[in-house]
Amino acid sequence: MTKNVTFSLGNVALIDKIDAQTQFFESILGGIGGRSQTFIPSVKLLISNKLDQSVSVNKILDFAPDELLETLGFERKVSDRSLYRTLERLGERQPIILERFQQWVKDRGLVDSVQVMDFSSSYFEGTKCPLGALGYSRDSQPGKLQFTFGISVGMNGIPTMLTIQKGNVQDKAHMGSLIRLCAKVLPKKSLLVFDCGGNTKKNKQKIRGLQLHYLTLKAKKKGPYRNEIAVYNAKEEDRVSFSLNDRRYSCVKHKDGEEYRYVFFSEDLASDQLAKKTRKLEQDLEKGKNLAKKVKQGKDLDQFIYPEGWIIARGHFQNVFGDVPNPYITGLEGFFVLESSIDEDPEKILTAYKNRDRAEKFIRDLKEGAEMRPVRHWSRNAVIGYVLIVFLTKVLTSLTEFFCENPVVKNLKVLKKYLANLTLTIVYPAFGYPVRIISNFSSELEPILGDFVRK
Repeated sequence: MTKNVTFSLGNVALIDKIDAQTQFFESILGGIGGRSQTFIPSVKLLISNKLDQSVSVNKILDFAPDELLETLGFERKVSDRSLYRTLERLGERQPIILERFQQWVKDRGLVDSVQVMDFSSSYFEGTKCPLGALGYSRDSQPGKLQFTFGISVGMNGIPTMLTIQKGNVQDKAHMGSLIRLCAKVLPKKSLLVFDCGGNTKKNKQKIRGLQLHYLTLKAKKKGPYRNEIAVYNAKEEDRVSFSLNDRRYSCVKHKDGEEYRYVFFSEDLASDQLAKKTRKLEQDLEKGKNLAKKVKQGKDLDQFIYPEGWIIARGHFQNVFGDVPNPYITGLEGFFVLESSIDEDPEKILTAYKNRDRAEKFIRDLKEGAEMRPVRHWSRNAVIGYVLIVFLTKVLTSLTEFFCENPVVKNLKVLKKYLANLTLTIVYPAFGYPVRIISNFSSELEPILGDFVRK
């Protein structure tokens, strides 16, 4: 007698609903798997795993009953090796897949004319992957090899491109690749919004050469910023003041060549920054008190080993008159400068730049919701294929949110909990047909899945 079985249905329902509405998988992955009949079902299985427990690839089949595999489109048994081959094939065909994805987004009118761009990284558990390199770690894992990736997301939440680079590629170099690839699908005069990491003269010239516009933050360096602050102080009659998100701003706009500079100042922002720097000074002074005890007693502060022996650190006092000045205060507190190729109202410019958080939330969903990190694959193609699976997982949830009139759950990490709670139980009686029972269909899933599950 066949055993009764229960498994999560929400992840499968979300995948099938989007696929039924848009023919997503056949449009992007059709023919990529060659003669394999299990390629697209395997991709669906890998994505459904990311929407569920996100177990390692070699453990997926331990948690996937035959009934779940049949629901995803498998007609025969599949092995772990087949799933690994699917990752390898995805990585091998990455340029084709992303090109098809761009065309698919364009054909359905989902390309937004305002794109926010951002970069991040994820680290490896291992040292064998050729993509791995030491670089600035956003995951606070500076001793581990990593790769970097960049994304471009429209204001509608739909991405237009994913790029993957070695772990030591800087944002300003990575930005050039992302601009070139996004330009293939963006309409002319689209606006690219990014932070100071990708702000270089070369990148801005490349954007303008592609007949696109840019909006970015000027790197906060003392010399250039003091020049901009001087302009702000000199043009008091040109200042524009407004409130945004319960914070008051004033701005002076001026033109430098073909570029418009927006010099902003906020008293609230200055107070917050000064308060943080004051706290940092207080922490340093407290550490200094402990070190001063050792200095007064004539003790060594610390010892460090290096190939030829030991480095012994000793200290001495240098008294100052009055209070110790805060070395962290620069005089730039409360100021920031935005650079753009468009002449627009300062409030609209600032609003557009603050919408960069869409890219940050997208990356957070990739790393925390779809659980991108850490990466335990070693071959280059498998790593790229794995990142594509994570990316496509987030694309499907973004499409779900886009097609919903009023989605209650917008965070992928929270959405996964509701999807996991929705279960399908199949009861096999001694006589008669199997009985299928759907449980835990919550109100939060109603606007997302609607009647799709019941049908």
